[in-house]
Amino acid sequence: MRGRSLVPLEATVGDDGMVYIRETEQPEVVAVTTLAKWEAFVKGVMAGEFDHFVAGVEAAEA
Repeated sequence: MRGRSLVPLEATVGDDGMVYIRETEQPEVVAVTTLAKWEAFVKGVMAGEFDHFVAGVEAAEA
C-alpha cells in the first residue's frame, strides 16, 4: 500500500436494515449497502478472495 497506512473501518446495521460503513479517520464519509451484499463481501474476505490486493503489504511496511 505504498505510502498509505491501514485505517480501521466501522460497520453497523441501521434501523432500516442497511449496512453503514465508514473509516474512523473520515467518519463523515459513509458508504451504504444492503445486508445481503455485506454478508457476501464478508464471506469473500473470509474465503481469501481479496488476499491478492494486500499481498506483500506486511513485507513492504516492515
